[in-house]
Amino acid sequence: MKWLSERIQGIKLSAIREVLSKVEAAKQKGVAVTNFSIGRPDFDTPDHIKASAKSALDQGYVHYTASAGIPGLREAVCRRLGEDFELNINPSEVIITNGATEAIHIGLQSILNPGDEVIVPEPMYVYYTGWSFLGGAKCVSIPLSMEDEFVLKPDRLKDYISDKTKVLILNSPNNPTGQVYEKEDLLAIAELAVQHDIMVISDDIYNQMIYDDVNYFPIANAPGMKERTLIIGSFSKSYAMDGWRIGYLIAPQALIDQAMKMHQHIVSCPNSFVQFGAQTALEASQECVKEMVREFDRRRILILSCLDDMGIPYVRPKGAFYVFPAIGQFAMTSRAVSDFLLDEAQVAVVPGDAFGAAGEGYIRISYSTAYEEIEKGMERVKKALSRL
Repeated sequence: MKWLSERIQGIKLSAIREVLSKVEAAKQKGVAVTNFSIGRPDFDTPDHIKASAKSALDQGYVHYTASAGIPGLREAVCRRLGEDFELNINPSEVIITNGATEAIHIGLQSILNPGDEVIVPEPMYVYYTGWSFLGGAKCVSIPLSMEDEFVLKPDRLKDYISDKTKVLILNSPNNPTGQVYEKEDLLAIAELAVQHDIMVISDDIYNQMIYDDVNYFPIANAPGMKERTLIIGSFSKSYAMDGWRIGYLIAPQALIDQAMKMHQHIVSCPNSFVQFGAQTALEASQECVKEMVREFDRRRILILSCLDDMGIPYVRPKGAFYVFPAIGQFAMTSRAVSDFLLDEAQVAVVPGDAFGAAGEGYIRISYSTAYEEIEKGMERVKKALSRL
């Protein structure tokens, strides 16, 4: 079609959303599906957060706010990150966005030029390649596997840095693998970033979801990294607020001033009353977050036990709510296995190649559904796979 831009034709629809469409089609036919494909908490947003948003509505907070967001929320973001991770952030370095999706998009659009290169460990979140392309840059993926425990090591990173490298994207805890980068590795990666003048996008949206007593270390706290790190935050996962579409971008002041222009061109300002709910989420007791994480951990142990019973190998996830098991033993592509499980077991998973070529041979299972549903779904998976 002659009216379509080259830009829009250079990006793809989400393969995760493709699976969700198949799930909805099955439901329309009356088929009950256990959904291990969706990456969102199945919990309701805590009542005190909803009450705060309702109160804001009743008080008439239904109009535009400042483009960067209400001052109280930006200040609350800084306090929460300071308390939880010893990050020293100024509210002027924060833009409240329509979810982490917008935050990453405007961050990359603010720093990329045609011909730049963006390094991303693969398997990677589905939109990183598209966001890089929209910025005129080339996405350079570093393929990882179970042998690497799906963690990028500094020595490996060195081999992919060129004079065109502008950005490194790190997602820890990781989607789709659930892996968490250790402080030692991040310090060494930070040294390379400083040495080669590379910006880092730190996609931190799962940083409250940590297991096995792992310590989360933000790369922005490494020497020389505060001034070259863009921190991406979201309320979707930690507070079960995915439908609220609220997140934030934190960046050095000079960069955040420029990102504001892109933010205004896209959304003008974030939703007004939603911001008050988000502020309450950060300022109130965090026990609701801890309760959810404890339940996710219980489900994690269950699903790993089921995989062990089936003899399916995996790298033990240490964060988020995903496991990325290997399915090469079934001599089928990841998409074929995904379709097979949907058709034969009424279980939805995401094929590994949705996260890049390095994801082929794996599937992503999300344990963000009810414990009892996991038990039933994994039993059907076991029966279906036993027939292969």
